[in-house]
Amino acid sequence: MERHDLVMFVRRLPLTPPSSGMPTGLRSIAALTVLATLALAPKAAGATPNGTWLSKPQIWFYNSRQAVPQLMAQIRANRYRVVFLDYRNVDDAVQKQVAKEARAQGLIPVVWVQSPQYRAMSVTDLIHEARHADGIQVDDHFFANYSLAAFYRLRQLYTKPIFCSIQPFQAALVPRGGCNQLDVQCYTSQTFSQCLKLADRLGAVVSLSTANTLGQRSSLGARQFNTFLWPDVQPRAAAFQTQR
Repeated sequence: MERHDLVMFVRRLPLTPPSSGMPTGLRSIAALTVLATLALAPKAAGATPNGTWLSKPQIWFYNSRQAVPQLMAQIRANRYRVVFLDYRNVDDAVQKQVAKEARAQGLIPVVWVQSPQYRAMSVTDLIHEARHADGIQVDDHFFANYSLAAFYRLRQLYTKPIFCSIQPFQAALVPRGGCNQLDVQCYTSQTFSQCLKLADRLGAVVSLSTANTLGQRSSLGARQFNTFLWPDVQPRAAAFQTQR
């Protein structure tokens, strides 16, 4: 059965058999999860999934439906190994639970620190933000607004892995050392080939945009890639997707 035919077949299936006792919300998520697997499954062997991002609204959405375990299982089923989490204004208990569910699936929970400059965050604040995770990610906003001295201070004080993420024009801002993993945001189709060359030169993971460049993953060869954001098929979650 071809991929398109299989997707159409799944869409015609009832969300649950009449005798199922599963709550309606979870039935919907479970059915749509099948579609997410089909959409994300690699078309050919080659590129290796590395990480994917979850926005704060996505975390709220799945937590409110008690569907975080299913979400993390789905991410792992698509062969990702890292999940980048936007924990802004997320309760401590939820942060702990989300990280726990990620670990239970063999994923590495990493706090993605969103727009630290707007929150006037110090290095100590950054470390506190990542208190319930197994790593921290500083992205293009950090490198555009913080000094290298601030990064090295973070590296000195933070004992867990640091994931660094930049836009292509920020290559000169990459620290000489201290990033346990670097990714380059290849989010524009028009400059995609140049971005791949830059990622290769830097030894970086290629980050793809679900809106613009995820469809080009078949051209990545043996490279590793990230997906921004996790591509929800649940409309209410997709409506809240955060823009970088």
